[in-house]
This record gives sequence, C-alpha cells and structure tokens, in this order.
Amino acid sequence: MKQTTRLVAVVLSSMLFGCGEPREEGTDTPPLVPEVDSIAVADTLVMPDIPEARRGYLVARGAGPYELDGAWEAQTGGCDDPPMLEVIGRQPGMGVLVLLQLPPAGERMTSYPVTLVEEGAPTPPASQMAVQLFEGSTGRAFQGMEGSIDVYQYDARVSARFAVTLREIASDDVQKYAGVFHEIRVEPLPQEQCAQIKAALEASDSATTDTVSSPREPR
Repeated sequence: MKQTTRLVAVVLSSMLFGCGEPREEGTDTPPLVPEVDSIAVADTLVMPDIPEARRGYLVARGAGPYELDGAWEAQTGGCDDPPMLEVIGRQPGMGVLVLLQLPPAGERMTSYPVTLVEEGAPTPPASQMAVQLFEGSTGRAFQGMEGSIDVYQYDARVSARFAVTLREIASDDVQKYAGVFHEIRVEPLPQEQCAQIKAALEASDSATTDTVSSPREPR
C-alpha cells in the first residue's frame, strides 16, 4: 500500500501535532492517490478567496465538509541541509503545517507546487501541506494533494499565499483551502533535528533503491 509523503511524516513525528488526542498506532495509511470519486467532488468545490493577511499569522479559510477556518500565530524552522523551511500555525485542537523544499538562495520568491512523493523529498521548488483537526476524541488528518504555495517575500521573514486541495486521509473527503502567512520570522531548526530529518530521508531513499535494484527472489 502506498504511504503518505515521507518528509511530512518525518517532520510531523518530530514536532507538530501535540494539539489533541493522539491517533491510534498501527493503522494502515490510505493510498497517496485518492479515489476517482474524491477527485470529482473536489472539482465541484470553489476555492475560497484568500483572506486578509495579518503580520505574524497564518490565516486560512476552507470550502468543504470540515470547519478548518482560522488564524494562528505562526512560527518557522529551517534547515540548510536538507534545504527546507517549515511554517507552523497551531492552537489547541488544530494545527497547520507547510513545508517548502527550497531552491538556492536568491530564487526563493517563486511558486512552490504541492507535490506528492512516496519516498524522500520532492525536487525544489516544491511544497507539501498537512492539517490536523481534533473534534473531541476524534482526530482527522489532511494532506495537500494539489495546488501551490506562492512565496512573495523571503529574507529575514517569509510571506506567501496558498490555494490547495486537501484530502482527509482516512475518508478521502476533499476540501479546498486558501490562505496566507505574512511576515513570519525565519528561524533555524536545531542542528540535531535537521540531522534526524536528513538521516530519515537518506534511509528512505536507500531502501527504495535497494528494493528496485535487488527484487526479492520468487518462492
């Protein structure tokens, strides 16, 4: 069974969603590519207008079956190796994560397409998005499956607008999601965390290469 994006899983496991009840361990992850019915439903939804920007905040609004609207004080964490930046907005009960796979310095004010990869990290510029929502004891996790993050400022602070189609990974429900994060101070992640992310991605790439080059002998 295909798995959700490796880099999203690595980053989520290391930092973000302690904002509600934990999800059950050991459950299978639904396919990375949604069913055709979900894509058809997504085409019937209208992307919301991008909300007004607020300095220091990630602000978003959605169209679809879930209430994902909100404005959250945001923070960042970046690595030089691997070159990436995470932008996080969270509050009790909900969190939003944006991952940017960064091109070279000086080329970072550009469009970052939402990119799905089964292993490793996508080729920059690329982006990934995850949203987690807790309603009482029920947790729902969403992953961006198409759209873009358009960065219009990248220096000591980062600003971007986004328009993304999300998939709720347990049900395949879809949601349109538009928003902005504005003038969020760019901060580094701890070196040990960057090293952990790099090691996990390298292990993932190595395992994929070994599987392709050395297929299991038939019994």
